[in-house]
Amino acid sequence: MEAARRYTWGALALVALLCGCGGGADEPTRIVGNTATVYSSAPRHGVSAAAARAVAAGERRALADAGGRAGGLRIRLRELPTTEDEPDHPWDPALVSTNAHRAADDRSAIAYLGELDYGATAVSLPITNDAGLLQVSPADGLTSLTRRPPGRPRAGPERYYPSDERSFVRVGPSDLKEAEWLVRRVRASGGLRLATVFDREIYGRELAGQIAALARRAGIEPVASEEFRGELDEVPDVARELAEARPDAVIYLGVAAQGTGRLLGEIDSALPSVPLFASSGVLAARQELALPAGANRVEAVGPALAPERAGYDAMRLVLDAVDEGRRDRGRVIAAALRLRKRVTAMRLAVYRPGVDGRFERVGAAH
Repeated sequence: MEAARRYTWGALALVALLCGCGGGADEPTRIVGNTATVYSSAPRHGVSAAAARAVAAGERRALADAGGRAGGLRIRLRELPTTEDEPDHPWDPALVSTNAHRAADDRSAIAYLGELDYGATAVSLPITNDAGLLQVSPADGLTSLTRRPPGRPRAGPERYYPSDERSFVRVGPSDLKEAEWLVRRVRASGGLRLATVFDREIYGRELAGQIAALARRAGIEPVASEEFRGELDEVPDVARELAEARPDAVIYLGVAAQGTGRLLGEIDSALPSVPLFASSGVLAARQELALPAGANRVEAVGPALAPERAGYDAMRLVLDAVDEGRRDRGRVIAAALRLRKRVTAMRLAVYRPGVDGRFERVGAAH
């Protein structure tokens, strides 16, 4: 029950934040003094902790390579957590909100690096945008941050930009790129009846809508869509519901949870000849998640860029933008939007379980 309450509160907080954040008109537009602060928001615990450590290492390395300076300013890095010691979800909405507000309220802030995790930017971006602060995500692919997702007509990016001006850049591909690749793979496998499993986070829900819309355009019929909350006792029911729909392809669209490996194994047992695919969420705990032997044929897609390189490129973009925009926040944002094509990597890679059941990169996704 505690986990359910935390999630409900977080969802309500998210809705409140997306409805608008006041105070933007009073925010400073220029840095005063010789030091500017870059905030970095990422999980320290949970499924994405290892990736977050690598991203943070990349950010620090980029700052060190620049001598800790940009645009005539000394750049100070402040790292903030998005998870508690034992999170029930990949990120905590309250902590993400707190991080964004801390940056927005800091007159020395020049940029905000975040979020790392699946859809967390939906909470922080309205806050940083209202404050006129550049936000660069090393990994959040949530499609609606930059465009209206297929199948989600009310999920357009305008709700994330209370200033009506874009202030966000991502490093890496959007979830839409993943969705398009997954649908192509289903079509190439001969699949015409598709079942999906999604999680209760904004990441899984938005992806499920995109997959359904793209599948219909490709002549593929969505025949089942099951929500999986990560609990082990849900696994038999979810696998049974999928099998009863008689799909000829299944896509898992959730962030790796404690029951993910078992679920994929049971789907394999219930539908032994049906291709299994997965989005990048299954790779969140790729060093810890070991699939059972029966599920080792699942094929996942995710960013080709290694986490440390993603962190490096995100910080490098910020520093280059500050070199151009110097003390002026608005000019820094404009510079980052102009420079983003130079550093963003839109390539995807294919991952499959190795001999130990853990996902390994096996090649580029075409």
